Formats: sequence, C-alpha cells, structure tokens
Amino acid sequence: MLCGSNVNPANPKRLIPAGIAAAGFLSLGSCRDRAVEAEMPPDLPQSRISSLAGRNNLAGLPGMVYPAAEKSPIHWQPWTEDSKKMARDAGRLMLVVIAIPQQPSYAGVLGQLGSDPATVQAINSTYVPVLVDGDAVRELGILTAGLCSEIGSGLQLPLMVWMTPESNPVAWIPLPSDESASAVDLFTQSHGMVGNMWIEDPRYVADNSRMDQKNRSERMMKRVAERELSKQPAQDSLRALRQLTSLYDPVSRTFDEAGGLFPCGAIDLLAMGARMEAVPADLREKSRMTLSCLLDDLLSSAMFDPLDGGVFNARRGSTWSLPGFHRDCTAQARVVISLLDGYEVTGNDLALERALGCLAFMEKTYRTREGLFRIGGGEIGAAENWLWRLEDVQGALSESELAAWIIASGMEAPGNLPSEVDPLRQFFRANSISAAKTDAEVAAELGADPAATREALARAREKLLKVRNSRLSPSPDSQGASASASFRAVSAYASAYRITGKVEFRDLAVSTLAKSRVAFADGPRLKSYESDAPESIVAARAFIYGLAIQAALDVAAVSLDESWNIWAGDLSSTASELFMKDGAPVECPAYADLSRLPIADLAMLFDESSIGLFAMAESRLEALGIPFVPAFAELVAGLPMDSLDSPILHTDLIQAAIMKHHGITCIHSAGATEEMRIAIARSPLKGMNRRSSAREGEVPDPKGALILGPGKEVRQAANAADIRAIFAISPNVSVSNNK
Repeated sequence: MLCGSNVNPANPKRLIPAGIAAAGFLSLGSCRDRAVEAEMPPDLPQSRISSLAGRNNLAGLPGMVYPAAEKSPIHWQPWTEDSKKMARDAGRLMLVVIAIPQQPSYAGVLGQLGSDPATVQAINSTYVPVLVDGDAVRELGILTAGLCSEIGSGLQLPLMVWMTPESNPVAWIPLPSDESASAVDLFTQSHGMVGNMWIEDPRYVADNSRMDQKNRSERMMKRVAERELSKQPAQDSLRALRQLTSLYDPVSRTFDEAGGLFPCGAIDLLAMGARMEAVPADLREKSRMTLSCLLDDLLSSAMFDPLDGGVFNARRGSTWSLPGFHRDCTAQARVVISLLDGYEVTGNDLALERALGCLAFMEKTYRTREGLFRIGGGEIGAAENWLWRLEDVQGALSESELAAWIIASGMEAPGNLPSEVDPLRQFFRANSISAAKTDAEVAAELGADPAATREALARAREKLLKVRNSRLSPSPDSQGASASASFRAVSAYASAYRITGKVEFRDLAVSTLAKSRVAFADGPRLKSYESDAPESIVAARAFIYGLAIQAALDVAAVSLDESWNIWAGDLSSTASELFMKDGAPVECPAYADLSRLPIADLAMLFDESSIGLFAMAESRLEALGIPFVPAFAELVAGLPMDSLDSPILHTDLIQAAIMKHHGITCIHSAGATEEMRIAIARSPLKGMNRRSSAREGEVPDPKGALILGPGKEVRQAANAADIRAIFAISPNVSVSNNK
C-alpha cells in the first residue's frame, strides 16, 4: 500500500481527500509557494532524466545497513547533501529507503529490488536512489513512525519514500518484511504513478510537498508544546508504576501492552520500584511480585537461545514462545543490565545465569580487536530455518542425547507453538527451542547421572548448532565499532561488577569507556561510528549523547572516579547546545540535519527514548551538583501525563521521575574504608547517587558516609552493612566482595 494521501493518478492535479483511496500520493495542497521555483531547474527535458550517469556509492560506509547493498546494481547513494544536489541538478526525485539494523529483513528487500533488471533500470534511470540507516540517522528512523501514522498504519520498515531534492516526502510505501508480498511489485505499482506525476509537473509536486512538510513541521512543534506534563511528578510517577504492575495478569501470564520487544523497560522500572525505600511498602512488594512472575515467564522461554547463547530482540506473536530471530549488541547489553537488576531484587539465580550468558555472547560475537563493540553481525535466515521438527533432531543426535534434549528444550512431536502464535499453521509441527529445564532437572527426570546428562546436553547443543548454521547465511557485517553498542556495553560491564563484585568487570567498564571516549570523539562532539563519513551519516544524534552520559555516570558510580562525572557534565552542556531548536528538543544537530524537521525522540519505539535518557541523566547530575543548562533541563525533565495510561512507552521517563523525587544521595569521605567504598560502588546505579565530600568535615565520621534522603533529610551510615540495608535486596543475592 502506498503510504500517503490520495491523488487520482490519471489527473494528478485533481485533489482527493486523504484516506479515501487505497493508494495514492501525499495530499497536494491548493496553495502554491512560488519560492519553490528557485529550487527546481528551469528546464526538465526527458533526456536529462534518462541520461544521468551514476554508480553505487555505499562502499566503506559504517554500520550494518550499507554493506547489504554496496554491491547492488542499483546506484544507491548515502544520505548527504551531495546526493540531494545530484537530484536537484538532474531534476529527479530521490527514492529513499529507510531501514534499521534491528530489523534485518531489509537485506532481503534490498536484494529483491536489486535482482530484478527492470526494477534496477527504472530506479537508476528515473531517481536518485538513497539508502538510509535509520538507527544512525535517527531522525529519519523516527520520521518513519510519523509517516506511517499519517495514513493510519502502524510502523512498518523498511519504508520507501519518494522525496523532492529538498527532502520533502511526496509519497511512501512500507516494503514487505517477508515473502508474502513482493517489493518489486509494490515498487512497480507506485513508480508509474509517482514518476508520471513528477515528469508532468515537477514544480507543482515540489511546491505542494514543500507546503505539506511545513505543515508537518508545525504539527511536530505543536505536539511538543502541547505535551501535558505532571504538576505533581513525585506522586504521579508512583501512580504510573502502580499502573504498570496492574498490566500483568498472573493467571494468563500475559503482560498487556508490553509490545513485541524484550521488556527491558518494564523490568528496569519494576526493579527500581521494588528496591527504593521511599516507594510505599505495598507498591514495593507489588513491583517485586510482578517482576518475579515476569522473569519466570521470560527466563525459560524461547527468547533465550540455548545453542549459542544470547537473547533475541523481539517476539513474533503474543507470547514469548516464538521469537523474531534477530540479535544485536545493543539489545544484548540492555538485557544484561535488566536481568542483573531483576536478579538483585528477586534472587532468581536463572536471571543471573542468563545475564552472564548474554554478556559472554556479546563479547564473543560483537567485541572488536580494539576492545570496542560492533552493533551487529552473526547469522540470518527465515524463521523456519531457526525452527525444528522432531525428525530434524532425531537425525542429528544419539539416543541418549535425544532423550535429554527433548526434555531440556521443550520440543514436542506435533510442534510446541501455541495456536494463537501460528494461527495459519505456517510452521506446522515446528518447535522453537528453549532452555526450558536446567541440566539438573533433566537428569532428575531421566533418573540419570547429572554429570553424564550435562555432557550429553553439551554435545547435543554443539551438534544442533552446526546443523542450524548450515541453514543460515552470514548477515552483512557491521563496518567499524558503534558508539551505541560500545556505550551500552560499558553500562553492562558496570552492572556486572555491581552485582557479582568481580573486579575484572569494573576494569572492562573503565577501559571500554576510555577507548570509546577517544574513538567516538569529533572534537568536543561525538560521532556514531569510529570510521569517517559525512556528518549527515555519522554525527551523533541525541540518543548517542544520552547513552554516553549514562555510561560515564555508571563508570563513575562503580569506580568512584569523579572525573567521569565531569565528562558527563561536559557532554550534557554540549547536548544542550546541539539538541534545542526554537524552544523544543530535536534529535539531530543542525550541522548534520538534512530534513530540516524538528524531529524529537519522545517515546520508546525500539529502545529507550532520547528524552528519557536525558531525563535520567538530568536527575543524576543534579544530585551530584552538576546541573543541566536550565532551559534544556526544563525540556527533558518533565513526566508526561501519558505515562499514567501508557507506562510501557514511558518507563524511562517514569524511572527518571522516581529517581528525581524518591532517590537518595550518598556522600563519602576520602577516608572511607575499602569495605565501605565497595558497598557504595555496588549500590544500584539508578536511585542512589554517590559523590565524595566537597569539604572537610562534611561527613562527621571520616570512615563512614552521609545519606541524603528525598526530602534532604540526613542520616549517617557507619559501615557497609548500613549501605546494603538501604535497599530491599533479596536475601538470596550474594553481596560478598569478590576481588
């Protein structure tokens, strides 16, 4: 379906109200801004449209998206001013495909388009084709959600957008993410309408798309200006937390409105609510119980790969029994952090095991030789290549291995996918596999020797991994280390040290952050990848700054090295200069912005939002005496009233409000004992800020610490036990100091 409103293709100037027809163009306004005349060439003979010489110009660009198409016969160009100029000089539209590495179906879609000679000829001879990594060029990734919303559709990627040389959308269409529809057919159907209309009267199309873009910009600014923020965020943040707990149904074991992504945000918020002493006791217990149930459902599900480790980013249906078979570094790191917090609160040993397994998978799969992290890589393939029928494993395993594997993985001869997950029986008799039972449980059920069972399961995993890898293809490998992946890894290492006490994790957090600070520096600014590329592609967006500030604060917290807090403050000052425009937050800095839209990342689509990351950072830095620029703090620090009705979309902002209004600050002196310093360093990263005393005598007991409560009330902590007692930590969790 062509996304946009609708114009009769037989008469492009005839206006049809948006939403009446099934396909068409972005609605063309009746006003005509003559200023656009200067944007278009004075003459557009057909020969100029058909004779433009071009070539594919993606080679060497960073990330995962571009390598998938750098050998394509389509003359793909990067998202740069030069590409816009190429379209302007040739009098062509740009054909922009926006994809994100977190949805790897883009590789197949690009392959479809590039494998059809007629499509290749049509694209190369009619348009300037532009490929965009919507994760790095985050403002366009966010824009896709708005464009789909304009025609009443949920977000679908990849998205193909016809744009004028001034980056104004004319028409758009989601490309199919599976083989149920043909990207070639959808392009062909739309190309005739859009191309003919542009050839007939390009000035008219450019004029009206420009006016539509102006209206779109005004709507975005209005949306920010009209955000209703809580006037009592201390109380409303707790109401939002209570609402989140009510979304879980322990009978059906479902989490309403959780969406398809692994629910890191919900786990993070529930863990925070369960351990912060300023949260009412009944809500702390409700949060802990909800989290415990949610973890029970997740940890034994097919979301965790029992063959080579790691966790899948999302699910395909309404349960966790059928994953979307994709993994990337940022998702692994975020799940590590969430599960470690979940373990701390619930004492669920499986949460710790899964977290450390994901951390090991992340290091094995995504860590570069330089000690940084790539965003992706690994194996890809259709869902059926990840699923198993009973005869598949019978042919690969010995009798003893098979018996143990069936029990451990939850496989069944008829298949184990619930009907609601696969209503059309697309995966008839197929099984998703999970670590449904531990090795010890399998041995007990078989009445076998535990050591022998453990060895049999290890052999089974090794054999089945080889079978599965033979079915899959290598994914396009990401080029160069990624800032988002590396900064996420820093926070994962800091969390791993905090929970386990293993000093090597703390050291890895410090060293990875130090390397990242150098690798992703662009003067005082940041960039998304360590490799060089045009600013419109690699300039760090607001999201990257939020991750970097968070990583710096996390390392400062576990190392008690306050120089990292200073860097976090410097980054916040830079962010305030780059990401405010006309009194509103924006995602892209002006020096890299080609869309000229005030696009802001206000809610959680694929990850935490930029504004949520900034809100949490603002709370933490303010408590440390390093405040945000006031105008910027005012933009990011509010709690939207929408969070009370839709807490899943705003768990980051709810956390920020709870931290700000219910968190505590620990002040320690230089003479604090080593045991005290370790206890402080291993306290929760969010909810307890820590700093050294600013003046002599601020802490009466030089070997102890002061605790400032939410209302600035003061109490003393004499020893490490006093620090640990502050948080409602499960008695099953080890708090020993593992050096």
